[in-house]
Amino acid sequence: MPGIITYNYALASDKINVAGVVKEKRGMTIMEPGSENYLTTAQAADLLNITPAAVRRLVREGLLEVKHTKRYKFGVDQSFDRAAVEKLLPRLPEFKRKWHAEEDFRLGAKKAAFKRLEDQKKTRAYQGFKERFLLSLEDYPERVALLLRTSFFLYHLNHYAKGGEEYLYDLKEETLKKMSEKFTSLEGLEVILVEGGEKIYLCETCRLKARSMGLDYVKYKSVQGGCPRCRKESDYYSLFEFRVKYGDHFFCFHTPYQVAKSWLKNPLELPCKTHVPGREEARAFGRPITEAEALAVSLEEVIRELEVFTGEPV
Repeated sequence: MPGIITYNYALASDKINVAGVVKEKRGMTIMEPGSENYLTTAQAADLLNITPAAVRRLVREGLLEVKHTKRYKFGVDQSFDRAAVEKLLPRLPEFKRKWHAEEDFRLGAKKAAFKRLEDQKKTRAYQGFKERFLLSLEDYPERVALLLRTSFFLYHLNHYAKGGEEYLYDLKEETLKKMSEKFTSLEGLEVILVEGGEKIYLCETCRLKARSMGLDYVKYKSVQGGCPRCRKESDYYSLFEFRVKYGDHFFCFHTPYQVAKSWLKNPLELPCKTHVPGREEARAFGRPITEAEALAVSLEEVIRELEVFTGEPV
């Protein structure tokens, strides 16, 4: 595993306890999300020692019922009854055998068995890499070590978000904001403005013209650029790049210009570079987390680490 990592959420009276987690109304007790009786996706995965993707599979297959959903700016997280999750523990071997049988059918028994063996090796290797990386931070100055540790877990949070946990982008934004407030180039943090193109919303005339030329709208905008009647949104594809580099370690994170411009200090005074895409498009950075990584670095651990960091004073 390389030393450099790059990265391209009883009977009762009619009363509501506003600050608490229990709502008592119309003769019944309703436990709200956040109580010890409910588990988030990350907590359910941690309790069952499976990945969040496997938790979603349990839901899809009707084996686990979603009790609540919590909406974030960038997505939705689910909550589950703790007792229902705990009841699944003794049945997990049964579910895994079924999933393995389905994988055997899809890939062929020999190929599937080899894949599972390789996945186990990758998990052990990544667990060892994680332990060595975190241990190596003891040799760095305290603030540098904190930045690198935070970057390590943010790297994995971003991959979890790419893997279907979109609500985690809220925590990513909070983490990058705190990093920009807490660290400077002295600790190895550099923030760069990457200037991208504008987004063009074609007017009806241009849409008709594109169809008459046999071009799809994206190609037409790339070639013609629209007309004065088309609505244009400047800086739509611009973004901020957060680079963390110290010693042999390197991390790189991105966040949209429109998201971070309100909390970055003097964003227009930052160093900048220009990105010239071949066509108008959103650029996808990062990749979904692998099963080996998810088993070695659990989502519950990632969230816990970053929530502690974002809660610290600057």
